Amino acid sequence: MKIILLDEDQETYEVLQEVAKLSGSEIIQITTLEKAKELIDKGEDIDGIVAEKRVNNMPTWEILSYLKRIGKANEIPFIVLTKDITPEEKEFLDYMGVTAILEKPFNPLEVFMDIVEHLRQVKGEGYVKERLEGEEDLLKLKEKIQEEKGELPANKTDKSGGILEVLKKFIEFFKHLLGN
Repeated sequence: MKIILLDEDQETYEVLQEVAKLSGSEIIQITTLEKAKELIDKGEDIDGIVAEKRVNNMPTWEILSYLKRIGKANEIPFIVLTKDITPEEKEFLDYMGVTAILEKPFNPLEVFMDIVEHLRQVKGEGYVKERLEGEEDLLKLKEKIQEEKGELPANKTDKSGGILEVLKKFIEFFKHLLGN
């Protein structure tokens, strides 16, 4: 999956990128609305947009409005991550059609869950399966990440590694979601 992150916070990028690696997904961090529009206009398959309420003092809901103008608002999930939100802001974002509003600190698996569920409803299970790497590839990628970090367990069947637990939950979630 290819996901745009509209957020200046490097920590948010790093957290999402860790989970994205496990599914063969890509997080593209963008800090201006103009660059986000350019990427959307290139016609690349964008599977989701995750955004802080504002980026460079501009409201990111303008991208959702742009998606509506070009007829892509329904097919691209738009998730807002924020540290604080007023009831009025929440009501406005709901009215604009955001997929989800999550407060920071957030669970990155919940972000992916919301994106996958939206894509499954709009584009079907086949599309979601096509965009996600297989379970075997996820395990290989996980081992590679652990090797790079020097975290590879002595026994490769050891399920106690921290990243492995996240990977295991991620795989179980998608299996459940896709009915496998």
